[in-house]
Amino acid sequence: MPHVLTTCPYCGCGCGLYLQVEGRRLLGTTASAGHPVGQGRLCAKGWHAHELATSGTRLRTPLVRRGSSLQQASWEEALSLVGERLTAIKAESGGAAIGVLASARATNEENYLLAKLARSALGTNNVDFSARLDALPGLFDLPKYRHLSLCTAGLDDIAAADLVFLWQTDPVEEHPAAAARVLRAAEAGVPVVEVTARRGQLGELAQISLAPRPGSELQLAAGLLHVALSKTEPAEGDSLAATVANCTPDQTEAATDVPASDVIRAGEALAAADKPLVIYTRGASLGPQGADTLMALSAFGKASEADDSWCSLLWLSSYCNFQGARDMGVLPYFLAGYQPVSEETTRAKFAEAWGAALPSEAGLPSWEMLGRVRALFVMGDDPVSSLPDVAATRQALGNTDFLVVQDIFLTPTAEMAHVVLPGASFAEKDGTFTNTERRVQRVRRAADPPGEARADWEIICDLSGRLGRPMDYASPAQVMAEIAELVPIYSEISYQRLDEDWGVRWSLDGAVSAERAGFGGEGEEEGPASVSQPAAPTVDEEYPFVLVADHSLGAWAADKLVVNAVGLRRQQGADRGEQLPELWMSRADCQKGELREGTRVRVRARTGEMDAAVHVSDAVHAGAVVLSAVMREAAASVLPPGADSETGVPVLRPVAVSVEKV
Repeated sequence: MPHVLTTCPYCGCGCGLYLQVEGRRLLGTTASAGHPVGQGRLCAKGWHAHELATSGTRLRTPLVRRGSSLQQASWEEALSLVGERLTAIKAESGGAAIGVLASARATNEENYLLAKLARSALGTNNVDFSARLDALPGLFDLPKYRHLSLCTAGLDDIAAADLVFLWQTDPVEEHPAAAARVLRAAEAGVPVVEVTARRGQLGELAQISLAPRPGSELQLAAGLLHVALSKTEPAEGDSLAATVANCTPDQTEAATDVPASDVIRAGEALAAADKPLVIYTRGASLGPQGADTLMALSAFGKASEADDSWCSLLWLSSYCNFQGARDMGVLPYFLAGYQPVSEETTRAKFAEAWGAALPSEAGLPSWEMLGRVRALFVMGDDPVSSLPDVAATRQALGNTDFLVVQDIFLTPTAEMAHVVLPGASFAEKDGTFTNTERRVQRVRRAADPPGEARADWEIICDLSGRLGRPMDYASPAQVMAEIAELVPIYSEISYQRLDEDWGVRWSLDGAVSAERAGFGGEGEEEGPASVSQPAAPTVDEEYPFVLVADHSLGAWAADKLVVNAVGLRRQQGADRGEQLPELWMSRADCQKGELREGTRVRVRARTGEMDAAVHVSDAVHAGAVVLSAVMREAAASVLPPGADSETGVPVLRPVAVSVEKV
């Protein structure tokens, strides 16, 4: 039975796997024994990866809205309609009236082509993807934060670390390949410090467990820096030391509820470390003070004995090609390779290669596009499932004059579209993904798309021709060759080289420096500009608990790639139907309230209320109650979306609530 080597389509770790094929039909999945990421292992999602292609719920033909329903149509009818409507809207309102959302799960080549279509054919820089929220996208807008927008460490750096912080993440749930490395490091004696309101599955390995009141994580990071820096002689004019000078252990305890003794223990461990490593995911970046918290975490290397703090952060993305989508210019202010659209020389280079003038004004991010553009083209993205305010997102999409969705399943966003185009899954096309550590890897075609579905890159090329900008590519390899010519960080990438090894990590060193890639520069601040008051809500007798949306908890159960894969859906617990949202509470708090497993409770906040079922947990710290961020639509009345204090990016803030038995 033939085996086709490809890359897992789930999280950003990028494990290698083989698809078992018989007569162009997919029969199963096996792990790649020699792959440097998976190291011969796959998580449950990887073992079921072939189910994405074989799912009976795949889109098979184009759909066009006639009246109130989506009905089957030919490719000619669907693409002609898309071309005509987009052309008309551009003529009437200009390219800025059109938005384009690409995908953290499409290949690099497809994201590159869609960004090219948007800028050269539609004349718009409104190019983004909604999942970019996970990395606090506003960081790109502010120069002092840009170095935080890239994962500079690698998965193998976990083994080289002598201190590991797990900061608001549960890698067992979200990134098993990283979790396995943390487990091995802990078994080898590397100290682990966990910072979370809900202890993760690696929590028992932690030598120190810190549970700051949700919303006070910045103050905890500053307190740890204060302790660590107090162990060294301050340099003259040290802005970092000055910033955290007043963040003493006692003051940190008052702000965060973390005992001063634990702050001292963790801070001293940081000071003694030569190679501290902070692992974090969207739970940290989507916090209410996410930008400044990440800035403080990036300074951990400077507060320890480490020579270079750049390698102290390991951000784990939740999507297989999150990094690649950004690399390919799926950003409203950068062309591929983080080359600013505002620079005339940059635009001129791309304009010459693409044969079209490009817009110079930065576009809108995804959360601002909705409601402000007349037309929206969505490829493999699902803003209804990604953006925090589900009701507002649905309303904005419903008011869009023309909505096109290109996907492999009928997502909640696709259900609202005027035209739906069926794409090919990862198993049915060639291309590349770039994992969270910047490793570019091959995606190889193993089967044929179902029905009339087509690869995304082929659809884009067809549509671009109808918009007056023909794209004549024979294969994704040819697209990658063009990328290598225009994008310095991909200049050494070719299919031939990728086929010779387990992918290639593009580097910040040598010819492509951190400054040239757009991530930082001289004169950057070393820590948060200030440590303001905690964003933690005030609790009182009426609202004694803090409710937090946990982005690690049950994240995969609602993912469209899981929901549409039968075996994986059952394994991930996504078959629970319309049960009440599960509210995680500490055993101590449940005993006080006489609550048991499954007890129906009413959760009240100052903004509204909701019903939930109690889950008694020893992993949740007293005073906190935890709800999966997946349930944000059901919890909208008690978890209204807020915004990051520095960047304005929408986030789910922790709120004070009461919990009463119904």
